[in-house]
Amino acid sequence: MKKILIVFFICFNISFSQLKNDELFKVNDSVVLIDEFNRVFNKNIELIDEKNQKDFDSYLNLLVNYKIKLAEAYELGYHEDPKYKSELNKYTKQLQNTYLTDKETEDKYLLEAYDRTKLEVNVSHILIRIESDNIDTIQVYNKLNSLRNSFGNSTTDEFKKKYNQDNLMIVEDLGYFSVFKMIYDFENVAYNTPVGEVSEPFRTQFGFHILKVNDKRNSLGEVTVGHIMTYKSKTDAQERIKNIYDSIQSGTSFEYLAKKYSEDKNSSFKGGRLNPFSSGQINSIPFENAAFNLDIDNNISEPVETKYGWHIIKLYNKQNVKDFDQIKFELLNKLKKSSRFNKITDSFYSFLLKRYNLSYENENLNYFISIIDQSYLQGNWSIPEEIDDEKILVKINNKILKYIDFATFLEDNQKKYNIISTKDLVYDLYKRFIDYNALEFYKNNLENENPEYRFVINEYREGLLLFNLMQEKIWTLKDSDTINLREFYNENINKYVSFEDDRGKIIGDFQQFQEINWLNDLKSKHKLVINKKAVKRLRKKYN
Repeated sequence: MKKILIVFFICFNISFSQLKNDELFKVNDSVVLIDEFNRVFNKNIELIDEKNQKDFDSYLNLLVNYKIKLAEAYELGYHEDPKYKSELNKYTKQLQNTYLTDKETEDKYLLEAYDRTKLEVNVSHILIRIESDNIDTIQVYNKLNSLRNSFGNSTTDEFKKKYNQDNLMIVEDLGYFSVFKMIYDFENVAYNTPVGEVSEPFRTQFGFHILKVNDKRNSLGEVTVGHIMTYKSKTDAQERIKNIYDSIQSGTSFEYLAKKYSEDKNSSFKGGRLNPFSSGQINSIPFENAAFNLDIDNNISEPVETKYGWHIIKLYNKQNVKDFDQIKFELLNKLKKSSRFNKITDSFYSFLLKRYNLSYENENLNYFISIIDQSYLQGNWSIPEEIDDEKILVKINNKILKYIDFATFLEDNQKKYNIISTKDLVYDLYKRFIDYNALEFYKNNLENENPEYRFVINEYREGLLLFNLMQEKIWTLKDSDTINLREFYNENINKYVSFEDDRGKIIGDFQQFQEINWLNDLKSKHKLVINKKAVKRLRKKYN
């Protein structure tokens, strides 16, 4: 404690030139703001083990020492090291991704997804496929709307017989399913439709649907099973599965028989074991029901018939829905791969449009509509020579995008298109152009745009610099330090049992001794300026 305070007061007597009210201290030309101190103090105070370092003065001393070491790292050019730049760049890309999203909307969909893991929905539906843009979608909508009442009062089998038409109109039971098992728009309608009711017609990428919610139940969780299978197409499938089942009852290993006789070659080599699944994940309701009806580990079902064949199922593990914290990252990864992520992305782009006062509408697009011809639809369009390279199309903050920029984007993104209006095509590509450039501008200016990101990336940038500096100057024991280490031991011999027995502790103490001496040298080398008034205010606040 005495050493810390001595060093502290040495620091405070170096210089007291005038600083601004929001500035705490300065090392050379690098200013540390009061806000930075408040943030790091409140963030790290509980992580500090030493009680004597938790008071304001001691922690300020730690921060001063940190910044002085950092000044040394910059002076020695550690920030120019290619390995440092590469590692920092890799981390920056990873970190940026977490800030290039609408976090509030993302959290909303994440919590919604978790809530839906706890509930399973049993659904029947009618789908009318949309095979061509020429189909009258209003007609399709009205047809499905007219079927709602009769669909609600009939069985699926009755509708199949009457309305399954050349695979364009599909009627089917989907059984129970939970979150992420269907595309989001379908899932959303299913969860929001009350039991016993039929939804209004709605559209997905597959066509127009109506769905009937037959039941909702608490989630059965996740099950891990193995199976032995005989294909239904073979005439003796049922007899062979019965013989296998009798062998299991006689004591033969399930896994042995699966490897030898199961006709599911994707699982037989693993002793029949399947990946864990939940309701709706296996495209077989009888198999699913049989698996979840097993309630004791290692229990084995009687032969079960599905549309694929005959199965014997063994239970390995059954697990209830996990807590949110346990599956948060799993859900987030699924969310990012699902269609609902488009909604999060759209929300973020809306944020960027508002932030930079942008619009997807632009009167200058008429020019580009006029220069797009059939060659673009064939993928061989070129930018006209007469285009005005310098004419401004749009501004994103202080970034100017010219006609030539959008023209180049058009040229780079052309492909063969089906018949589509030139106007719609240009407007769609302009939207993508604005989204891309707004995102790039935000990303390239993220430290200015997002204070939280600025703090986090700066912490890593500085921490990595200091790690490399300390590794070279203090933590790596050099050959020349061997004699000094022995001398240090001899001077402090009463603190240790022997050099061999306490070598690790001796090295640690020696490195700490070296660091103190080195730091004192740095303090005489780098100019420190303290804002006394700010220190007085903060000391009163925290002590």
